[in-house]
Amino acid sequence: MTDRPDNSLKLRTLNCSRCGTAFTCDLSGHCWCMDETAKLPMPLDGEDCLCQACLRAAAETVSK
Repeated sequence: MTDRPDNSLKLRTLNCSRCGTAFTCDLSGHCWCMDETAKLPMPLDGEDCLCQACLRAAAETVSK
């Protein structure tokens, strides 16, 4: 058997649901948001992931 990279585990390119900034999510296991100290519940209905700046701003709003 030959070891082949799993092509289904790629970087997901998306745009922030709030500001439209493009960023990537590493579906192979380590995304930048895993190291982010700001944590929120799952996105609101109809939203996808947020960029780092919007995630931090939303977390600050929630913590006040």
